[in-house]
Amino acid sequence: MRVRRRLAAVTGLTAMAATAGLLLGASPASAGPNCASGNHCVFYLGINDSARQSYFDTDSNFTNDTFNELTSRAGGGVNVNDNTVSASNSSTGGYESHYYRDAGTSWSTFLFCVNPGSYVDYLPSSQQNLASALRLRGTTTISCY
Repeated sequence: MRVRRRLAAVTGLTAMAATAGLLLGASPASAGPNCASGNHCVFYLGINDSARQSYFDTDSNFTNDTFNELTSRAGGGVNVNDNTVSASNSSTGGYESHYYRDAGTSWSTFLFCVNPGSYVDYLPSSQQNLASALRLRGTTTISCY
């Protein structure tokens, strides 16, 4: 009887330790403001006062996208292409949000990037209303917001 109790206790402790190890090893989601977990969001104006478009993956062409979330705010229903003023990154996989000027897959005209869990509320005027594409990239050496 004692052997069974000890075996059950050891088995239980082992399971608890394994579960704790898994929980400690998991990386937390990085949440940017006003952007759902796992998404990369762009805003027509400011993060808290305008319409939003959320992306879960790379999108090489914003010309068919509209600000289709929070549409009662400024910019609701407007085309995303060349109309982005703010961005937020809530990546759950650690992906940087890289924005480019020209639509397509050449990725030649880099504008700016946003780190996981970060945001830029009102880009500098030289970067506003120019984004045409989003590319998700793993950690890079590029300086991002």
